[in-house]
Amino acid sequence: MPDGIRSQRGAGALSRPRGGDTGAATAVLGVADHNGWAVCVTVADGGRLPVVVDRRRIELIAPGLPSQPYHHEALGMSLAAAEALVARVRTSVMETTLARLSELRDELQRSYAIVAMTIRTPPLSYVPVTVAEAHASYPVMCRADGMMYHDALCTTAARLGMTVELIERGAEAARAAESRGVRLADVEQLLDAAGESLGAPWRQEHRAAAAAAMAVLAGYTAARPSSRRALPS
Repeated sequence: MPDGIRSQRGAGALSRPRGGDTGAATAVLGVADHNGWAVCVTVADGGRLPVVVDRRRIELIAPGLPSQPYHHEALGMSLAAAEALVARVRTSVMETTLARLSELRDELQRSYAIVAMTIRTPPLSYVPVTVAEAHASYPVMCRADGMMYHDALCTTAARLGMTVELIERGAEAARAAESRGVRLADVEQLLDAAGESLGAPWRQEHRAAAAAAMAVLAGYTAARPSSRRALPS
């Protein structure tokens, strides 16, 4: 798993996760979704500071199937053939997403209880049901594939017992600072430290997913005053 690196190799620089009565630390999954795959960053309660405990890329569709059928393959097909193709893709996306998120949860659940998943606010307010509906509007067609994956992630997370929290893209770090009662610079410092501990890859989407998870996690740990202290300068 090239991108499935755990931060426990050197997580001491950030803080050790703290477990509850069951011994499992409260955690939130941050997701940066793409057409066909997603970056997943899990952040757990570390007591005074949150800690990144898992980072990985997961596939959201089985190999061999087109990852953007609404926007590409379906355009050159008859409506019946296009509907049949999209139906196969949607089934694969739901099955694959369930398998990968279940795998992530199962691998971490002995130490971490993932209570929520956070993901960007979706590009559309609904998921197109048919190819005909998606192709009736160019803006909808351009977003239909992304909505398919976004919906699969949200539906699967809810099925696995996670609360789904939406955060506007680009607002993740600011939300984390607000939720934790610290400065934006403090959040950026923590994200820098996480990247140094984990090593590559630690791109902007990893940082955004981690920050979003920190923002949501604060709501589950706000009762403990120490969780809202500013980071040391």
